[in-house]
Amino acid sequence: MRVLWVSFLILFTAVAAFRSRPGPALADTRSPQQITPSPLPLENKSFEFPGAGKRNNNQTIGDFCCTGETAAIRTTQGVPIGYIYFYSFSGGINLKSRSAADQFSVLVSGVSDPARLTAGSISRVKSSIEFSAQEMKPGLSRQVIAGALEYKVTIQDVQFIDEAHSRFWMDSVKVKVEAQQAPSPK
Repeated sequence: MRVLWVSFLILFTAVAAFRSRPGPALADTRSPQQITPSPLPLENKSFEFPGAGKRNNNQTIGDFCCTGETAAIRTTQGVPIGYIYFYSFSGGINLKSRSAADQFSVLVSGVSDPARLTAGSISRVKSSIEFSAQEMKPGLSRQVIAGALEYKVTIQDVQFIDEAHSRFWMDSVKVKVEAQQAPSPK
């Protein structure tokens, strides 16, 4: 019995000594939902289209191509972590010298893991924010999360080919896009 008691004391002393020794901290055992992500400082957070991006001219900029314009979301260190493409559409028709469509979309992307921002290894998640012509009106906003970024698109101006709002004039759409770090999952 005495040997068992001495063995227990030795083990207890060893554990206490290990816990009190200087060295690296023990691993964080909180669940990922309990860990608050570090802030993702953004260089630019608000964009007004058309005009806030660079014309694609049938080239790829970031994650998007072809005839619209693309703006980059950058960290304060200048690293591109997301893109906004203005804009995609469906149901397009040509009426004399103008074009109209019945569906409007802003395409977005965001870095999937903000902890991995080294050049060449940044992967991004793509998403879109869509509006039908019949619901489009100034002030209407929609939001979407793409990776670590949250986007909000607000219609600033739009004009229609008819009173039923069956299609919008494609050259009349103006939007404001706001970007921020997406909230952490709960």
